[in-house]
Amino acid sequence: MRVMKKSAVIVFCTLFLCSVFQLAAQTKAQQYVEQLKTSEELAQAAWGVSARRLDGKVIAEYNPDLRLLPASNVKLLSTGLALRELGSDFRFSTTLAYSGVIEDGTLRGDLYIVGGGDPTIGARDSVAYPLLTTFCAWEKLVRDAGIARIEGHVIGDGRYYDGEAEHPSWEYEDLGTDYGAGPGALNFYENIQEFEIVPGASSGDSLSVRTAFPETPWMELRVTALSGPEGSANTLIYFDTDLAPVGEIRGRLAARRRAYRMSCSNRFGALTCAYYFFRYLEAGGIRISGGPADIDRSGRLRNFTEESLAAGAAPANELRSLGQSLSPALKDIARKTNFESDNFYAETLLRALSLKRTGSSCYDSCAVAESAALKALGLRPETVKIADGSGLSRNNYISPSFFTDYLAAVRSDDFLSTLPGPGKGTMVSRMRTAPESVRNRVLMKSGSMGGVRAFSGYILPADPSKADTDTIVFSIITNNTIVEVSRINFLMDKIISLLAEENQ
Repeated sequence: MRVMKKSAVIVFCTLFLCSVFQLAAQTKAQQYVEQLKTSEELAQAAWGVSARRLDGKVIAEYNPDLRLLPASNVKLLSTGLALRELGSDFRFSTTLAYSGVIEDGTLRGDLYIVGGGDPTIGARDSVAYPLLTTFCAWEKLVRDAGIARIEGHVIGDGRYYDGEAEHPSWEYEDLGTDYGAGPGALNFYENIQEFEIVPGASSGDSLSVRTAFPETPWMELRVTALSGPEGSANTLIYFDTDLAPVGEIRGRLAARRRAYRMSCSNRFGALTCAYYFFRYLEAGGIRISGGPADIDRSGRLRNFTEESLAAGAAPANELRSLGQSLSPALKDIARKTNFESDNFYAETLLRALSLKRTGSSCYDSCAVAESAALKALGLRPETVKIADGSGLSRNNYISPSFFTDYLAAVRSDDFLSTLPGPGKGTMVSRMRTAPESVRNRVLMKSGSMGGVRAFSGYILPADPSKADTDTIVFSIITNNTIVEVSRINFLMDKIISLLAEENQ
């Protein structure tokens, strides 16, 4: 009996010492991750962590291979692969072309703005060229061709992109928002339209709605939304489609609150571009007998007025080019995409990548192209599901370990320069209490949607000469959380700070 008791004590001591040694061997980040398993915030959530140095040493992990919704972390794939496949100096082109003939200063035919996917035309951010600069360059092409009058239309031509502008898995209520605007081959103002909305004095009153920018005179705007009780939530939603020039604002906006500027999607980016360039040319003295028009997916011209148009647009290969304009460099567009988490730019980059690899920009082809590009990096895309380029889809399922493998494979100076650190871009509020010596070494992308919070990126070593071995790649993804986002952010900030202690 005494022997059995002594044996039990030995076993207990052995197990205790093993656990002590195991705990001592764990990094502080791993110890903290272990604590979070039973925390109020994450105990009932689905979440995973993967963090390792480039030399292969694991720093922390939990459910590293669990496929999770990554939200905007998907943009890491779109931007990194586009830079690798297209090159950091790649530029989108827009071509001015015409059908018919030019005789005695008159174009007897149509002027075409042939889009090549440039997402920055008329865009509202610093990466884009000023719209007047772009229009001035286009006008010069027209005048250099000797055109002083157009007996035809100004046509926005977006045929370079095939397929839908939005992924079919995007949620219905997202499609009318500014972040749910899909890109075409010819865009304008990131295919966004803004409305100024003023509520009434009492609940149930009508709203006053004015189109702010851009003007879309062909659209019929329906407003079924009403003023809600004072202090109530804003539930306004805009619904539109490219099948008809009709949009509707639904929901409630609290009575007596100040005017609200609502940013929505514009399904007619090519037509809007043609409309504004038409007005620019006429203001400069070039007379145009027809109006602005675009081309639908069936190849038919349309301008949504009573004016009759020809049955179809001229075949693209029969148009005569006047010249081209180019977008800013891809490295600048990719940086804007990641710093501001721009869905519109991200989807454009994915479609440009697909066009190069497959000759098609439809989402089925995008999946094929992205899979091939990932395989070329030595990764296994069959282990994850990637639906779109921005992360707006809830059909994306990617594991933290896939992200860290990807980040290790795609690392380059150009890609690192596209990622914000704490205090910049969408990271403006992150890691505020961390020392500057830590904050300055973290480069990462955030991801957020209902119940989802994700951070993936790099922690550079304090010694730059050890970048190829000591750089830490990490991915932390939480799903199905119901506590305040600020509490999840606090936990994730602490994990990242503890990770940074491992290569300081």
